[in-house]
Amino acid sequence: MQAGFSWIITPHGGAAVLSLSGELDLATAAEVRHCMAEAIASTVPPRVVVDLKGVAFCDSSGLSELLAALGGAEAAGGALVLCEVHPRIKRVLNVTGLNRRFQTYDTVHEAVAALPQPVVN
Repeated sequence: MQAGFSWIITPHGGAAVLSLSGELDLATAAEVRHCMAEAIASTVPPRVVVDLKGVAFCDSSGLSELLAALGGAEAAGGALVLCEVHPRIKRVLNVTGLNRRFQTYDTVHEAVAALPQPVVN
């Protein structure tokens, strides 16, 4: 694990909540990619909430990893949403136009409730 960066996946209402802490940048990109892949693989179809409460900085490498994870979740028939997004990161999402790609919620509970329910055959 990269120094100053940590993550944990916890189940919540049939979803995987990936809580991140530290900076999402070039130095942590590989670890971010790894933990995103684990979160996506932990539910079928993927139902992932990325809790960014502990993240106050995100550069283009971090945005790229978030976007790749969103694409991976959607490609597998699932969804990935963000919650507790720091105002600085919200501003970056707005400036880059990624606010139109990512759904963001104030709390984990709201984010989990907003995820589509898996289809049961």
